[in-house]
Amino acid sequence: MKKKLPKINLYRNISISFVVLTLVLLAAVFMFFTNKAAIIVMPKAQEVNLSFNAEVKASPTDEEISKDVIAGQLATKERSGEGEYEVLSTKTETSEIVGKVKIVNSSARNQPLVKTTQLQASSGVIVRLNKTVSVAAGSSEVVEVYPADPAAFKEIDPGKLVIIKLNPSLQDKIYGVAEGKLTQEPREVKILSESDISRAQEALSQQIVEAYRQENNLSKEEKLSTETISSEADAKIGAETDNFKLKMTVEIKRLDLDESQLANLINKKIAGLDLTGVTISQVSVKDSDIVVVEDDLSGSVLIKVNYVLKTKMDETNGLLAKKNFIGKTINEAKEYLMSSGFVDDAKVIVSPYWRKTLPKDAGKIKIIVQ
Repeated sequence: MKKKLPKINLYRNISISFVVLTLVLLAAVFMFFTNKAAIIVMPKAQEVNLSFNAEVKASPTDEEISKDVIAGQLATKERSGEGEYEVLSTKTETSEIVGKVKIVNSSARNQPLVKTTQLQASSGVIVRLNKTVSVAAGSSEVVEVYPADPAAFKEIDPGKLVIIKLNPSLQDKIYGVAEGKLTQEPREVKILSESDISRAQEALSQQIVEAYRQENNLSKEEKLSTETISSEADAKIGAETDNFKLKMTVEIKRLDLDESQLANLINKKIAGLDLTGVTISQVSVKDSDIVVVEDDLSGSVLIKVNYVLKTKMDETNGLLAKKNFIGKTINEAKEYLMSSGFVDDAKVIVSPYWRKTLPKDAGKIKIIVQ
């Protein structure tokens, strides 16, 4: 006959099971109702271009300062410079000219050579001078050449060429040298262009300004502007040449401003912008670009101030409104932020960890902008 368990033990086991089940249910309910999310946003820096005109006077009144006038003065100086620059523009050319030959004259007498003078390579191929030249004693001249017989012409390698009709006693002292191959194939030649001139003008202007800075012990942060007074190259546009010389005179304008007044004016202009939902970086007048618009006004100078304002979104930005994330999956929330173009990176953390969606209660979503 089986022994029956005491009723007290049965009741105890039932009670324990009930308590355990209740705790499990309570834990599940607690975890369900405590679903939370944190969204960490790393915003991307944005630029806002600020541009305005201002007037510069030596001693403006308080009333003038309130009307976009800044204390300062403009000093102007003319500076000149010159330099030699490489031609970068090229064109492919097909003509009867097969190249250039340097005529060397190591004798003690000047040597004139007429156009069509014949020069012969070691291979026997003959070319003719394309123009009349006079080569001074102890010097050299570079001349274009063309084939004496185009149909029979063969490429000539670099080397010495004999001037055929010259007195044999002078042929070792006066001769031609092909420094490159002489060929009838299309060749690329350097042609002076406007872009070459512009590039040289910019480089020379910078060189002149740098010399001015050194003369006056000015730092690179010192604002200077330039205006070209004159510019002259020693070759014309379209000339075939490897290098050219350029002379320039520029007027250097040094604007000395009251930086605190300039900073106040920039901040005043910023205050007039709608910058809702963003924070701005601290204003530094060193980052401003100032252009002199008019400098012959009676007692003042008109300038244009260009300033690039650095901004980043903050927690008040409409993009980060909590309603935009309610019920979204982790991937949907992140994709929403990254596709905006205003965010460098974002992290979405949901608890408990196994949940894949954000709470439906906006109060349980926390936005953190780093």
